[in-house]
Amino acid sequence: MITKIVLTGGPCAGKTTTNKRIEEFYTKLGYAVFSLPEAATLFIKAGVDFLTSDKNLYFEIHRSMMLFLLQMEDSFEEIARSTGKPALIVNDRGAMDISAYMDPGDWQALLQSIGQTEEELMSRYKAVFHLSTSAKGAPHSYTLSNNSARMEETLEEAIRVDNNLMRVWQKHPNLHIIPSEEFVKDKIDNVLRSIAKVLGITIQTDDFFE
Repeated sequence: MITKIVLTGGPCAGKTTTNKRIEEFYTKLGYAVFSLPEAATLFIKAGVDFLTSDKNLYFEIHRSMMLFLLQMEDSFEEIARSTGKPALIVNDRGAMDISAYMDPGDWQALLQSIGQTEEELMSRYKAVFHLSTSAKGAPHSYTLSNNSARMEETLEEAIRVDNNLMRVWQKHPNLHIIPSEEFVKDKIDNVLRSIAKVLGITIQTDDFFE
């Protein structure tokens, strides 16, 4: 059985730390865990300019990123299927995240160009976990220093992005909103418990942090 989930949310939401803990925890439980990197970060580090004023280029960047993301997911599903184990594929952002950074008209044009609907994109994922940015609940923890690809400089911008990302996933039937907590541990505990429910298993919460 392959279960594919999405970790999304605004900047400085704890996705990287949470993703690492998911991998450690569920690997110990016997799952083949695959953590897929954020496509936008890969593109930025490869030299793609998301701040370009060229509208045609901006559209092509996002269309190409979508195709890259979908192919990456499909490739890892094949790998996961070959392990012979129950598998958990964790996406650092998913297909719908792209729409949060596009004009609605351009987004619809992108969907048409790849022959997909929003419903089809959402159905690729068993569950979506939106980790709220620390700019909302713990603003003193918000920082740009732990991600060189992060472009949101202010708390207001971080909150705006977070709200947009929450909005684009609101129609997913299994959306989990993980509020910003004072302690990252609480946030991770929340995600690990929620994933266990999605998988239909019982876990011992005492072993979350060793």
